[in-house]
Amino acid sequence: MSAETADHVLPSTEFQSDLKADVKTRLEEVLDPCSCMSEHPVNIVDLGLVDDIEWDEATGTVTVHLLLTSQRCTYFLDIDDEICERVGELSAVEQVEVHQVTSGEIWTADRMAETERKARRERFEQRVEEAGITPYAERSE
Repeated sequence: MSAETADHVLPSTEFQSDLKADVKTRLEEVLDPCSCMSEHPVNIVDLGLVDDIEWDEATGTVTVHLLLTSQRCTYFLDIDDEICERVGELSAVEQVEVHQVTSGEIWTADRMAETERKARRERFEQRVEEAGITPYAERSE
């Protein structure tokens, strides 16, 4: 990953390896299942779920490390299947592995792409305004 990026994969992350760049492009096609239930689906890269991409050229194995929004994500198997299918279509890839990060690190909205974070905040503010309510944090002042 480029030195100027966060410690996880973002849309702005650039890789020296063409294969890793191709994998990232494929991962940008994988939508987060929970966001698909809203009017605003978000891909797993923009959501900040992709922690790392590894490429073992000797074995043709790509390993994608995910930090999920919840360690109990019931959609992990669906995300795993889609990643394996999309990344496995790349000609140089023989095998795809998806690992869930279990280091104790917790996903926060800070991992999201800046554009997605802003869009999420704007949607929230619009819904609050349409509902005619004052957010709790503002009422406590």
